[in-house]
Amino acid sequence: MMTTAASLRHSPFDPLHLAVRTQDGLQGAGIGLIPRDFRGLVTLRVDLDREPTARQAVTDATGLDLPTAPNTAASQDRLSVLWLGPDEWLFVVDDPAPDAGADLQTKLTGLLEGVFAQVVDVSGAQAAIGVTGPDAREVLERAVPLDMHPRSFQPGQVKHTLFGRHTGVSLHLKDDQPTLDLYCRRSFTGYVWRYLEDCAKGAETTLAVLADR
Repeated sequence: MMTTAASLRHSPFDPLHLAVRTQDGLQGAGIGLIPRDFRGLVTLRVDLDREPTARQAVTDATGLDLPTAPNTAASQDRLSVLWLGPDEWLFVVDDPAPDAGADLQTKLTGLLEGVFAQVVDVSGAQAAIGVTGPDAREVLERAVPLDMHPRSFQPGQVKHTLFGRHTGVSLHLKDDQPTLDLYCRRSFTGYVWRYLEDCAKGAETTLAVLADR
């Protein structure tokens, strides 16, 4: 049997044995956690003031304008780009193909030729957890030092914050249900997941494991 890149990959959620707990819909649960499938993740570092042509190059490569307002994101079809800092962005390709991140990296690198910029495929370094449900904001407030109220955290925004005591995460609020995507270092996936389970117990709400759809 031929060994492929796909066959060598292991989900960071495998040690949690979530398949036996997965259900369809919240079914009355206050919060749902979703082990997101593999995604292409690519970081871009570039100073737009020094390299003004970079913005158009990114648009040509992706069809998206780089969000320059702090803590915002832009999305189109299966691609999103999250503002991480004044000169840093994270591209998220909602595609489980092993080469999804590498393909975008190659495309961006080609169109940014001659530009002082850094493009890195970090698909294997990070994991994404979906969070949803009526009690999602309350549960997350027990894990992060943020005001999760809708007046402070609205759809389309991105927040970067400490999580628990040992790591940092990025939160992308996608809609007002609410549904969020939480990005963390792959090696901290189990810690983040179990911490959220403990926070749900502290909030006295039930937690469901949902399939990624």
